[in-house]
Amino acid sequence: MTFRLQLFLILGTFVLLTVIYVFLKKGKLTVKYSLAWLGLSLALFIFALWPYCVYVIRDLLDMVMPSNVIFLLLFGFVLMVLLSLSVAVSQLATKNKTLTQACALLEKRVRQLEEQLREK
Repeated sequence: MTFRLQLFLILGTFVLLTVIYVFLKKGKLTVKYSLAWLGLSLALFIFALWPYCVYVIRDLLDMVMPSNVIFLLLFGFVLMVLLSLSVAVSQLATKNKTLTQACALLEKRVRQLEEQLREK
């Protein structure tokens, strides 16, 4: 790996960390989801400083090209993010359904109380 590429990866890591920090500061990203992104930036930083790690992982996984290791790791990361977002969407859908039902019950109760007041 050339020095220019290492420098670019380190700079990219710091840009990613800055974006994560800004999103956390503005409340656009929760700490729960920022941990995965912080893990990714840490992995990128380690790979930039010590590119030999990629070759060790490549040998452990018995792969031919080091770039395949990076693509495999990024694919795993994307799957992890998609799974966590799917869980979050499912939980929000359930909460939305429960809130809608509770709102409907409250509306029904208010209408009943209004009818009772009209009758008196």
